[in-house]
Amino acid sequence: MTIQQYQKKCSREYLKSIKFPKENSYLYGNPVGTVLPIETAIGKIMVIGPQPAAKVYFVDDIPDVPLYDATAPFSIEPYHDGSRVRSSYTGQELSEIILETLEIPREKCWLTSLVKVFLFDDDHVKKYHRLGKEIKENRSRYMEYANKSLPWIRQEIEIANPKAIILLGPEVISSLLLCSEKEALEFMTGKVVEKKIIWKNSNFICLPPPGVILDRSARNPWPRKFAIQLGPAAAAEIKRLEAQPSI
Repeated sequence: MTIQQYQKKCSREYLKSIKFPKENSYLYGNPVGTVLPIETAIGKIMVIGPQPAAKVYFVDDIPDVPLYDATAPFSIEPYHDGSRVRSSYTGQELSEIILETLEIPREKCWLTSLVKVFLFDDDHVKKYHRLGKEIKENRSRYMEYANKSLPWIRQEIEIANPKAIILLGPEVISSLLLCSEKEALEFMTGKVVEKKIIWKNSNFICLPPPGVILDRSARNPWPRKFAIQLGPAAAAEIKRLEAQPSI
Protein backbone atom coordinates (compact mmCIF):
# COMPACT_ATOMS: atom_id res chain seq x y z
CA MET A 1 0.00 0.00 0.00
CA THR A 2 1.31 3.47 -0.88
CA ILE A 3 1.13 6.51 1.39
CA GLN A 4 -1.62 8.01 -0.78
CA GLN A 5 -3.64 4.80 -0.72
CA TYR A 6 -3.36 4.62 3.06
CA GLN A 7 -4.38 8.27 3.49
CA LYS A 8 -7.43 7.78 1.26
CA LYS A 9 -8.46 4.56 3.02
CA CYS A 10 -7.97 6.06 6.49
CA SER A 11 -9.92 9.20 5.57
CA ARG A 12 -12.80 7.09 4.31
CA GLU A 13 -12.92 4.29 6.89
CA TYR A 14 -11.24 5.31 10.16
CA LEU A 15 -14.16 6.83 12.08
CA LYS A 16 -16.43 3.91 11.29
CA SER A 17 -13.72 1.41 12.23
CA ILE A 18 -13.42 2.80 15.77
CA LYS A 19 -17.21 3.32 16.06
CA PHE A 20 -16.83 7.07 16.56
CA PRO A 21 -20.23 8.84 16.80
CA LYS A 22 -21.09 10.73 13.62
CA GLU A 23 -22.87 13.50 15.51
CA ASN A 24 -19.70 14.79 17.22
CA SER A 25 -19.08 18.35 16.10
CA TYR A 26 -17.32 21.54 17.13
CA LEU A 27 -19.00 24.73 18.36
CA TYR A 28 -20.19 25.97 14.97
CA GLY A 29 -21.23 22.56 13.66
CA ASN A 30 -18.01 21.57 11.92
CA PRO A 31 -17.68 17.76 12.15
CA VAL A 32 -14.90 16.22 14.20
CA GLY A 33 -12.98 14.26 11.57
CA THR A 34 -9.95 12.09 10.96
CA VAL A 35 -6.57 13.86 11.14
CA LEU A 36 -4.23 12.12 8.68
CA PRO A 37 -0.43 11.91 8.74
CA ILE A 38 0.95 14.44 6.26
CA GLU A 39 4.66 14.54 7.12
CA THR A 40 5.54 11.02 6.03
CA ALA A 41 9.28 10.32 5.66
CA ILE A 42 10.06 6.72 4.67
CA GLY A 43 12.83 4.74 6.35
CA LYS A 44 13.57 7.45 8.92
CA ILE A 45 12.04 8.21 12.35
CA MET A 46 8.38 7.74 13.25
CA VAL A 47 6.81 9.74 16.07
CA ILE A 48 3.51 8.55 17.53
CA GLY A 49 1.55 10.86 19.82
CA PRO A 50 -1.67 10.08 21.70
CA GLN A 51 -4.16 12.09 19.59
CA PRO A 52 -4.24 15.16 17.34
CA ALA A 53 -4.73 18.59 18.79
CA ALA A 54 -7.52 20.83 17.50
CA LYS A 55 -7.21 24.40 16.28
CA VAL A 56 -8.22 26.48 19.29
CA TYR A 57 -9.55 30.03 19.26
CA PHE A 58 -10.42 32.98 21.51
CA VAL A 59 -14.25 33.04 21.63
CA ASP A 60 -16.27 35.56 23.71
CA ASP A 61 -13.29 36.20 26.02
CA ILE A 62 -12.77 32.44 26.51
CA PRO A 63 -9.29 31.30 25.40
CA ASP A 64 -8.30 28.01 23.77
CA VAL A 65 -11.74 26.92 22.57
CA PRO A 66 -11.39 24.02 20.08
CA LEU A 67 -13.20 24.90 16.84
CA TYR A 68 -11.63 22.96 13.97
CA ASP A 69 -9.56 19.87 13.23
CA ALA A 70 -5.81 20.34 13.00
CA THR A 71 -4.28 20.21 9.53
CA ALA A 72 -2.07 17.26 10.52
CA PRO A 73 -0.61 15.56 13.59
CA PHE A 74 1.87 17.89 15.33
CA SER A 75 1.06 20.65 12.83
CA ILE A 76 3.03 23.88 13.14
CA GLU A 77 0.89 25.74 10.58
CA PRO A 78 0.32 29.32 11.83
CA TYR A 79 -3.18 30.74 12.17
CA HIS A 80 -4.91 33.64 13.93
CA ASP A 81 -6.97 32.55 16.94
CA GLY A 82 -8.98 35.77 17.24
CA SER A 83 -6.38 37.33 19.49
CA ARG A 84 -2.96 36.51 18.05
CA VAL A 85 -1.05 34.47 15.48
CA ARG A 86 -0.20 31.07 16.85
CA SER A 87 0.23 27.41 15.95
CA SER A 88 -0.50 24.14 17.72
CA TYR A 89 1.16 23.75 21.11
CA THR A 90 1.83 20.07 20.42
CA GLY A 91 3.57 20.81 17.13
CA GLN A 92 5.75 23.54 18.60
CA GLU A 93 6.61 21.48 21.66
CA LEU A 94 7.54 18.44 19.61
CA SER A 95 9.88 20.49 17.40
CA GLU A 96 11.45 22.57 20.17
CA ILE A 97 11.72 19.95 22.90
CA ILE A 98 11.89 16.42 21.47
CA LEU A 99 13.21 16.79 17.93
CA GLU A 100 15.71 19.53 18.75
CA THR A 101 17.17 17.52 21.62
CA LEU A 102 17.38 14.38 19.48
CA GLU A 103 18.80 16.41 16.56
CA ILE A 104 16.13 15.13 14.18
CA PRO A 105 14.78 17.53 11.52
CA ARG A 106 11.03 17.32 10.93
CA GLU A 107 11.59 16.39 7.28
CA LYS A 108 13.14 13.12 8.46
CA CYS A 109 10.03 12.16 10.43
CA TRP A 110 6.78 10.33 9.93
CA LEU A 111 4.53 12.23 12.34
CA THR A 112 1.30 10.60 13.43
CA SER A 113 -1.02 9.86 16.33
CA LEU A 114 -2.43 6.60 17.63
CA VAL A 115 -6.00 7.93 17.93
CA LYS A 116 -6.64 10.01 14.82
CA VAL A 117 -9.53 12.12 16.03
CA PHE A 118 -9.76 14.97 18.54
CA LEU A 119 -11.34 14.06 21.88
CA PHE A 120 -13.02 16.56 24.23
CA ASP A 121 -12.01 16.65 27.90
CA ASP A 122 -13.93 18.09 30.86
CA ASP A 123 -12.39 21.54 30.39
CA HIS A 124 -13.60 21.68 26.77
CA VAL A 125 -17.09 20.63 27.89
CA LYS A 126 -17.20 23.49 30.42
CA LYS A 127 -16.08 26.04 27.81
CA TYR A 128 -18.69 24.85 25.33
CA HIS A 129 -21.37 24.99 28.03
CA ARG A 130 -20.48 28.64 28.70
CA LEU A 131 -20.85 29.28 24.96
CA GLY A 132 -24.29 27.64 24.82
CA LYS A 133 -23.42 24.27 23.28
CA GLU A 134 -23.66 20.95 25.08
CA ILE A 135 -21.11 18.31 24.13
CA LYS A 136 -20.14 14.99 25.66
CA GLU A 137 -16.75 14.42 27.24
CA ASN A 138 -15.05 11.57 25.37
CA ARG A 139 -11.39 11.84 26.39
CA SER A 140 -12.08 9.16 29.01
CA ARG A 141 -12.76 6.72 26.16
CA TYR A 142 -9.22 7.15 24.85
CA MET A 143 -8.01 3.59 25.49
CA GLU A 144 -11.11 2.15 23.82
CA TYR A 145 -10.41 4.17 20.67
CA ALA A 146 -6.67 3.48 20.92
CA ASN A 147 -7.16 -0.28 20.90
CA LYS A 148 -9.44 -0.02 17.86
CA SER A 149 -6.81 2.16 16.14
CA LEU A 150 -3.98 -0.39 16.39
CA PRO A 151 -4.60 -1.93 12.93
CA TRP A 152 -4.20 1.54 11.41
CA ILE A 153 -0.94 2.34 13.17
CA ARG A 154 0.44 -1.07 12.19
CA GLN A 155 -0.30 -0.25 8.55
CA GLU A 156 1.57 3.02 8.95
CA ILE A 157 4.58 1.25 10.46
CA GLU A 158 4.63 -1.19 7.56
CA ILE A 159 4.56 1.63 5.01
CA ALA A 160 7.00 3.91 6.85
CA ASN A 161 9.51 1.13 7.67
CA PRO A 162 11.15 3.44 10.25
CA LYS A 163 14.58 2.99 11.81
CA ALA A 164 13.09 3.98 15.16
CA ILE A 165 9.62 4.65 16.50
CA ILE A 166 9.27 7.27 19.24
CA LEU A 167 6.26 6.65 21.48
CA LEU A 168 5.08 9.68 23.45
CA GLY A 169 3.35 9.07 26.77
CA PRO A 170 2.16 6.03 28.77
CA GLU A 171 -1.13 5.63 26.88
CA VAL A 172 0.63 5.21 23.56
CA ILE A 173 3.38 3.04 25.05
CA SER A 174 0.97 0.69 26.82
CA SER A 175 -1.14 0.31 23.66
CA LEU A 176 1.76 -0.46 21.31
CA LEU A 177 3.86 -2.54 23.71
CA LEU A 178 0.85 -4.34 25.22
CA CYS A 179 1.65 -3.49 28.82
CA SER A 180 0.06 -1.61 31.71
CA GLU A 181 0.49 2.15 32.02
CA LYS A 182 2.60 1.51 35.15
CA GLU A 183 4.92 -0.70 33.11
CA ALA A 184 4.88 1.91 30.35
CA LEU A 185 6.41 4.44 32.74
CA GLU A 186 9.28 2.02 33.34
CA PHE A 187 9.95 1.89 29.59
CA MET A 188 10.45 5.68 29.46
CA THR A 189 14.25 5.55 29.61
CA GLY A 190 15.25 6.81 26.16
CA LYS A 191 16.73 3.37 25.44
CA VAL A 192 15.52 1.18 22.59
CA VAL A 193 12.84 -1.40 23.34
CA GLU A 194 12.55 -4.07 20.64
CA LYS A 195 9.20 -5.61 19.77
CA LYS A 196 8.06 -7.49 16.70
CA ILE A 197 5.46 -5.53 14.75
CA ILE A 198 4.18 -6.76 11.37
CA TRP A 199 7.12 -8.67 9.89
CA LYS A 200 10.22 -7.59 11.78
CA ASN A 201 11.49 -6.29 15.10
CA SER A 202 10.81 -2.60 15.54
CA ASN A 203 12.94 -0.26 17.63
CA PHE A 204 10.78 1.71 20.03
CA ILE A 205 12.03 4.65 22.09
CA CYS A 206 9.63 5.61 24.87
CA LEU A 207 9.48 9.21 26.07
CA PRO A 208 7.07 11.44 27.99
CA PRO A 209 5.02 13.81 25.84
CA PRO A 210 6.63 17.25 25.38
CA GLY A 211 3.93 19.01 27.43
CA VAL A 212 4.95 16.94 30.46
CA ILE A 213 8.62 17.79 29.89
CA LEU A 214 7.71 21.49 29.84
CA ASP A 215 5.77 21.31 33.11
CA ARG A 216 8.17 22.87 35.62
CA SER A 217 6.09 22.21 38.74
CA ALA A 218 8.10 21.10 41.75
CA ARG A 219 6.63 17.60 41.88
CA ASN A 220 7.22 16.81 38.21
CA PRO A 221 10.50 14.87 37.78
CA TRP A 222 10.35 14.57 33.98
CA PRO A 223 11.99 17.88 32.87
CA ARG A 224 15.16 17.06 34.81
CA LYS A 225 15.04 13.38 33.80
CA PHE A 226 14.69 14.30 30.14
CA ALA A 227 17.50 16.86 30.23
CA ILE A 228 19.98 14.65 32.08
CA GLN A 229 19.05 11.10 31.16
CA LEU A 230 16.27 10.45 28.64
CA GLY A 231 17.16 13.04 26.00
CA PRO A 232 20.88 12.17 25.73
CA ALA A 233 20.09 8.42 25.79
CA ALA A 234 17.50 8.74 23.04
CA ALA A 235 19.78 10.94 20.92
CA ALA A 236 22.58 8.34 21.18
CA GLU A 237 20.18 5.55 20.24
CA ILE A 238 18.91 7.47 17.20
CA LYS A 239 22.47 8.08 15.99
CA ARG A 240 23.31 4.38 16.46
CA LEU A 241 20.25 3.23 14.53
CA GLU A 242 20.74 5.76 11.72
CA ALA A 243 24.29 4.47 11.26
CA GLN A 244 23.03 0.94 10.64
CA PRO A 245 22.41 -0.14 7.03
CA SER A 246 18.78 -0.22 5.93
CA ILE A 247 17.08 -3.58 5.52
